[in-house]
Amino acid sequence: MNVIPFARHRATASAATAAWAASSVPAHLSARGLKVPLLAALCLPLALGMAALVPWASYILAPAFALAAALRLAALVGLILPEVPEPPPLPDAHLPALTVLLPLYREAAVLPDLVAAMGALDYPRHLMQIIVLLEEGDAETRGAAGVHVPRGQGWQVIVVPVGKPQTKPRAVNVGLAAARGEVVVIYDGEDRPEVDQARRAVAALMADPGLAVVQCALACDHGGPWFTVGWRTEYAVLFGAILPVLSRLGLPFLFGGTSQFLRRDALMEAGAYCAHNTTEDADLAVRMARLGHRSAFIPSATFEEAPVTLRAFLHQRRRWIAGHIITALVHLRNPVETWRQVGPAGSLALLAQLPVATLSTAAHPLGFALFTSGELHGALGAVLALGYGAAVALVWATSRSLWAVFMLPAYWCLHVAALVMALHDVVLCPQHWFKTSHGIAVRPAMKQAC
Repeated sequence: MNVIPFARHRATASAATAAWAASSVPAHLSARGLKVPLLAALCLPLALGMAALVPWASYILAPAFALAAALRLAALVGLILPEVPEPPPLPDAHLPALTVLLPLYREAAVLPDLVAAMGALDYPRHLMQIIVLLEEGDAETRGAAGVHVPRGQGWQVIVVPVGKPQTKPRAVNVGLAAARGEVVVIYDGEDRPEVDQARRAVAALMADPGLAVVQCALACDHGGPWFTVGWRTEYAVLFGAILPVLSRLGLPFLFGGTSQFLRRDALMEAGAYCAHNTTEDADLAVRMARLGHRSAFIPSATFEEAPVTLRAFLHQRRRWIAGHIITALVHLRNPVETWRQVGPAGSLALLAQLPVATLSTAAHPLGFALFTSGELHGALGAVLALGYGAAVALVWATSRSLWAVFMLPAYWCLHVAALVMALHDVVLCPQHWFKTSHGIAVRPAMKQAC
């Protein structure tokens, strides 16, 4: 058994570590210094406008929407297939050391529940290193950490020095520099993983030496306004249907922002996280796929807090969409090389999840216009109808809620608004982090860890 004597002190990361954290990814694979001209950002709405006005232009966009529809149809088929069995849990003597990274910023309110959630994980304490990552300028959360973070027991607090960009991936990289576990997992401040999640994920990872990442499901454990219901339904579709079928097919998929268990060596080989990308999880998924690392999905849930105000929802979504656009631009700098590294099937899977998904969001006004005018015909109309039909079927299959189905058009309109904001951000402030506040929603009470 590999027992590691983890450090148990509180410390501020060195300047050298902070510098590495901001530039760990090679420049040609990073969003560092990326500039997007305004004209390039306008290409998306211009292309859709051409499709509406020029009949032949629709044939250019039809293959992209057909790819999106194909992914949704595959997810529907996956729902009726028998579940893939998980490897049996490992005995304690065969478990690897695990490092848990907890990047926090302005999250004093959720810290007690986070400590309780980590304390509830069923994993040997002597094999766990839990690193709480705090920003130097966040006095409130640092004060809360002094009260609620246990002393010893594998817990460690690291203060991330002031620097740019001030982002979650930069903080995570600082933590990685101190990580000693063979396996690394990241949790957000509001996360509540199922108690057996670590054992299940590590068992899946250790059962296949060629596997570098195991992604767990993300879910919502509370109610809220109609767009919160849409958020919860969207997660049910993504983690209940789309990621499982991609995993079953052995195709690369975009990681969630939390709850993925990674082999530390593979993560460091990929250059850790890009501190300049606001969707560092999606970017890492592409870089890992380009290196030939495989990923898998297991249905162990981590419960999260969904936005309960419209402002919070739009800010969160604009960050995600902007990050996906930037990730696509970074990895399409040399599309031939990316295609060669990932392979045809893997490349199509990533295209469906990144640029095509963004294009599908931008196409909602066009789709609504074609539906309401009764002009849904031709190649573009056919694939749009197929894509919308598959989307509705997925929502119904995963939620069994007519309300979730009926509110889809309004929910998609919110995505269009967020896309407009994201295009603004991609041009003017591509690295700005629109932080989502937590501790606002009314969630089930947690028992506090001793």
